[in-house]
Amino acid sequence: MARMSLYLTLGLIVGGLLVNAISRDPGYLLLAWGDWQIETSVWLALATFILACVLLWMAYRFLGSVFRVPLKLSAWFGLRSARGAQRQTDKGFAAFYEGRWAMAEKALRKTRTVGEQTLLHPVYEALSAMHCGNADRAFEVLDRAEGDGTLPLSVVAMARAQCHLLAESYGQTGQALAALSTQDLQTPRAIAIRCELAFQQSDWQQLTELLPGARRGQLISAITLASWEQQAWLAVISQGNEPATTVWKRAPDTQKAENSALWPALIARLTKEQAWDSLYKVLAERLERHCELSSLDAIAQLPDRLAIKLKKSVKRWSEKETAGHCLAALAALAEREGDSALAGTLWEEAYTRQPIAGHAVGWARWLRSSGQDDQAATLEAEALSSLRSAQQI
Repeated sequence: MARMSLYLTLGLIVGGLLVNAISRDPGYLLLAWGDWQIETSVWLALATFILACVLLWMAYRFLGSVFRVPLKLSAWFGLRSARGAQRQTDKGFAAFYEGRWAMAEKALRKTRTVGEQTLLHPVYEALSAMHCGNADRAFEVLDRAEGDGTLPLSVVAMARAQCHLLAESYGQTGQALAALSTQDLQTPRAIAIRCELAFQQSDWQQLTELLPGARRGQLISAITLASWEQQAWLAVISQGNEPATTVWKRAPDTQKAENSALWPALIARLTKEQAWDSLYKVLAERLERHCELSSLDAIAQLPDRLAIKLKKSVKRWSEKETAGHCLAALAALAEREGDSALAGTLWEEAYTRQPIAGHAVGWARWLRSSGQDDQAATLEAEALSSLRSAQQI
């Protein structure tokens, strides 16, 4: 308010001085051009000049606005077009992530022009079409992207390989992967494709080599990788293309855990090949860390000279486990050594800890060898009854 008052005061002072100057000496101005003459005061001429300048400035602004209207409209419509394309792109990518392939393909197809699409448009559009069962359309999109040069060749090759994999064309998948360089083959996406291809073709050796990289890439679920890993190592150790102990050493720790499926497979392979020395060595190492029923059963397959060497390891575990399996294994070893009294004691203790059919049969066999047929018959009847009950369940 104080500033406004100051401005009004200054305006009044300037206006008063100007009126006083005009009244004292209005001046004289004569403009002549041919037969035309204009006579006026200096102050009126000055006011007319200022008014003319203001009008010219206003006309210039008006005409400039008129000529800028098409540009403004063009920019406005272009902005709307870009926003619409971006919305369609976001919609397509979101639908792709959600697994709604038809909607993803439709949305991405609407933003197909080069000026409006991102670099990876063809990849997602092709994969969406492939998931919808439209293989021809998918490969057409990839071929066009490759021809236009809008995508790196490595990305086109990976997308084409993935499309062939979805179409279960495993030979063509391999051909598409062959176009990749050594460096491109080590990318997480390429490793994931190669893993699935190896699994589908039962190329177990290749799969075991690719699984560590696939786990680091995290493009395949951990549950799927665990299943593939178990199947692959079981197949490799069963095929017999390389020594069983070599496969066991190469296997990851996850496949060597307690009660893993690979350990019984190793025992079965070595037993079939009658590689008793190798079986003894792996059993001795295994019993240092784990005591499993499959290991105790394998001891019974060993020759006497090797089986007896494992007696100390089994005895150490017998003090910890409560199922009686180690006691049964020790009883069998005592029978091999000819210590009948110790064998009977161990069979009885094993059956006491866990009265299962296996322990009952072992103890009954020892009782018959000792002439105690009645007690042996009772145990055999109990074992048979428990087996029948288990079958009914």
